[in-house]
Amino acid sequence: MNHKKHFTTIGLGVLIAAAGAVSSCNKDSDSLSYQDPVNLAVTEFTLDADDDNPGLDSVYFSIDLERRIIFNADSLRKGTRVNKVVPKITFSGEVSEAVIVMSGGSTREGEVDFRENPTDSIDFTGDVTLRVKAAGGTIGTEYRIKVNVHKLDTDTLVWNDIDYMGISTRLPQPRAMKTVQCGDKVVSLVEENDGTFSRSEPVSLTDFTWNVSKVSLPFAPDVRTLSASDDRLWALDSEGRLWTGDPSMTTWTDTGEIWTAMIGTYTGTAVGLKAVNGTEYFAQYPLKDLNVKEVPVDFPISGFSNFVTLTNKWTSSPVAFFTGGRIVDRDKPLSNATWAFDGSEWIKLSSGGIPALEGASIIPYYNFRPSAQGNSMIEYPVWMLIGGRMADSSFNRTVYISYDNGVNWTRGTSSLQLPPEIPALAYCDNVVAEIEKSYDLSAGWQSLRRGPQRIRYEVDGSVITWGCPYIFLFGGYQPDGTLSTNVWRGVLNRLTFAPII
Repeated sequence: MNHKKHFTTIGLGVLIAAAGAVSSCNKDSDSLSYQDPVNLAVTEFTLDADDDNPGLDSVYFSIDLERRIIFNADSLRKGTRVNKVVPKITFSGEVSEAVIVMSGGSTREGEVDFRENPTDSIDFTGDVTLRVKAAGGTIGTEYRIKVNVHKLDTDTLVWNDIDYMGISTRLPQPRAMKTVQCGDKVVSLVEENDGTFSRSEPVSLTDFTWNVSKVSLPFAPDVRTLSASDDRLWALDSEGRLWTGDPSMTTWTDTGEIWTAMIGTYTGTAVGLKAVNGTEYFAQYPLKDLNVKEVPVDFPISGFSNFVTLTNKWTSSPVAFFTGGRIVDRDKPLSNATWAFDGSEWIKLSSGGIPALEGASIIPYYNFRPSAQGNSMIEYPVWMLIGGRMADSSFNRTVYISYDNGVNWTRGTSSLQLPPEIPALAYCDNVVAEIEKSYDLSAGWQSLRRGPQRIRYEVDGSVITWGCPYIFLFGGYQPDGTLSTNVWRGVLNRLTFAPII
């Protein structure tokens, strides 16, 4: 019942006192006057069970006594029929008259005396109000009632195509590109078609305006090795030397390390592989707790997915992992395993659930499941894997998902799969970033859609503003070997809905 506490700001047992401003704001009830303190509160609102709509009786409704609105914050699933629904309403003891008024519905209009006909069905496809009065009929008020139904599948991943050809680079048809998130900055290192390099930074992820500038580097970078920690960039040059620089890409330092592969970053350090007398070893710079030892024969030496880090209450230190990659075994050149690093040791976390591939992209995101009470949605983290090139040189178009931090991977539901407009990609980069959205609560009650409480939000008067986590896909190589110069953006539909307050 926590949601109701948020909305019932004056308490369910409070007396709704006389106030001319309240009656005058509702033209349909101007004749109703408040002369004496009377308790006209609706204390509970539910829907009756319906065989055609399983679970309808477990839907939770919030009661906003201040604005006199009754609605279900978590909308019903798409396709739920609400044109013939029986409500169950509980009032305070001082309510002597309760009339439900319907208008604009698809099936029915008119009035229903709820006290006389409590089992009569109501058409909630239009505007519905509940008019309550106290003894004598001279004191009353009205509630607006909305039974919200999603117009879209709430957990559908909706993608928007955004072209940026010629905007994020100085020259057309760049040779290579790598995009990383360094602290609160998203930056791209671009190798242009003339062999020069550019730094590209989006000024705004909302309208895709970019700052692009030529950069002079003291080394010839292997662009795809660019990695980022909170405040540092890391990259290998064409000879395997490890360099570190600032996000502006103006100052770089040669670490003195020579590596054969860059895997990614872990708690401010670079993590990769290095050869000693022809044998591959795990490497870290600066070296901290890594147990430096020989790389197992089934450990990939290139083609890793991006290296992602998870932190939770069950781990004493962060755990980072990648999936797929190219291994030495010529009979099975690609891996379908997930390898994890805890700061000291590498372990094979899992094998299978996805095809053997290289150049996949792992996206940290969110999904939701109903609470045990059925009155809210609970967020849990998920990892999505997209793209990559498989052993037969075909490109993976299936989206896989892991609900247990990479231990198991399964094919995502049909709603999570990529639309046909997005081309097959390998080695594309991704960033999850918040885009500010807003919603006017006072004017929007008829189409009110409320999302999970996890979202950061602010309320200014009747306007709620929140950060909506969008997925951005940058670049990647297409089946014909060309570099994609598109940016794609997607978001889980539920997260576009206004947060519950």
